[in-house]
Amino acid sequence: MPANFPVLKALSLPSVLGISHAESLGVDTFLARLDLALHNGLRLIQLRDKTLPEEARLQLARETVRRARPHGARVLVNGSLELAHAANADGVHLDSSAAAAMMARPDCAAPDSFLVGVSCHGAAELAHAAVIGADFALLSPVLPTLTHPGAATLGWDGFSALAAASPIPVYGLGGLERDDVALAQSHGAHGVALLRGAWT
Repeated sequence: MPANFPVLKALSLPSVLGISHAESLGVDTFLARLDLALHNGLRLIQLRDKTLPEEARLQLARETVRRARPHGARVLVNGSLELAHAANADGVHLDSSAAAAMMARPDCAAPDSFLVGVSCHGAAELAHAAVIGADFALLSPVLPTLTHPGAATLGWDGFSALAAASPIPVYGLGGLERDDVALAQSHGAHGVALLRGAWT
């Protein structure tokens, strides 16, 4: 791999990452909102929806990829490499425990174009994401969220310090909106990751 390839890969990452929300919205509503989001410029999607049955997740992933491709958007599947490959996705997203169990980057079929993202909540997890060769990290929670209203948050100062020390691009996640991209970037983020905000 050329020495500047990770830099070029990082530069190709868009500033907004949408995290799927089909479990709450319903699959049909999610797909309709996905079409609208793609039309409006969304170019990076993490298919999450972990509580859906495996076959339903695979079908949703395949349909998401099918709709994303004509727009040049990339889709990462949260979970297993096998599911990502079965869906013909553009990458895999690992939660912090899955990433912690790895000592190296997942063995990807097309390593040059395949993306690996990792969910992180602190300095040690961010450092490990870089060690295993992740292309980017989601760092959360930046601000209070609807799903975890009383949880401790990083705040912008905490986020900024962690992002500054990270050798890989970091997206802010938690309590953020599409309008927060510039604010996040002013604190060292590559961009923002949105759950509800990507589909409203």
